[in-house]
Amino acid sequence: MIAALRYEWVRVTTVRSTRISLVITFLGVALLAWLGSTPVYTSFDDTGSPVGPPTVAWWDAFSQPLLFAAIFASVVAAQNIGQEYRFGLIRLTLTAFPQRGRMVTAKIASVVATGVVFALVSYAASWVGVTVRGYPAPPPEAPPVDSTYLLRGVLFMALWALSAWALAGITRQTAIGIAVPVVSGFIVEQIVGGLLAERAPWVRDILPWSTGTRWSATAEMFGGGDPTRSVPPVGWTAVAVFGAWVLALVVLEVVSFLRRDA
Repeated sequence: MIAALRYEWVRVTTVRSTRISLVITFLGVALLAWLGSTPVYTSFDDTGSPVGPPTVAWWDAFSQPLLFAAIFASVVAAQNIGQEYRFGLIRLTLTAFPQRGRMVTAKIASVVATGVVFALVSYAASWVGVTVRGYPAPPPEAPPVDSTYLLRGVLFMALWALSAWALAGITRQTAIGIAVPVVSGFIVEQIVGGLLAERAPWVRDILPWSTGTRWSATAEMFGGGDPTRSVPPVGWTAVAVFGAWVLALVVLEVVSFLRRDA
């Protein structure tokens, strides 16, 4: 098992696209965090001058850019298995490590680690961005968050990476592992959820990737105080729904990996 883990570590750290993805993630997230932490005034006097302290979305500068980082985490995660099938390297891998159970376990551990690393890089870049803006710590006017806020983001990234890996493995196509979470989560599910928000809100509530992106949301953002409005899963509930989908995909990929010919 240690040898399989070492093999995965060497493979992922020596691939050029991994380093490129990390650099782009850091620079892109830092820029987004800097832009997202721009002070916004909501009250003005009769002359148009701002009144009172500005609102600073300090924590949003950590959560929203994480979606950008998720795209690049899915690239690295999908390549973990998709590239091996594409170039026929999976035969060499299974020759060196014939016990498929250990190999797939090592791959899952590697993908989870990938998601965690990209989350931490994203958080570090966000801190750099808000520090450059002049807010190295949450200002008093920043809306507070719960104590597990950042932890949920890390778990979200690990699940997102696992979903990309599982799809790439099931289909043996790296591109599908990268594209499906992004296109479905950021475009298709948003459209479907918007269309069915009133007619069939339960459909919106069980969509995988778009639900996962609500890990940082609260019920108040969706009118949680109004009993006539349907509130989608948010916070830990959103993570749980997303996790159930990811678990199903991972199980399918594990079964496929153990039983299907290379």
